Amino acid sequence: MKKLLSLAAVTLLTSAFLDPLIYSGLDKPIPWGRDALMAVGGVVCFYLLVKYRNDL
Repeated sequence: MKKLLSLAAVTLLTSAFLDPLIYSGLDKPIPWGRDALMAVGGVVCFYLLVKYRNDL
């Protein structure tokens, strides 16, 4: 479970920050809603890792 949460947190946070750069480079509108949801999901995964670090 710990590896899954770690992978999800890293993937979601990285995607949330790199996705606007990719879309702006392609001259497409940036999907801010999707990026915000990815960032929130990554923060939630990271929060769960910290909160339950002794139980995982």
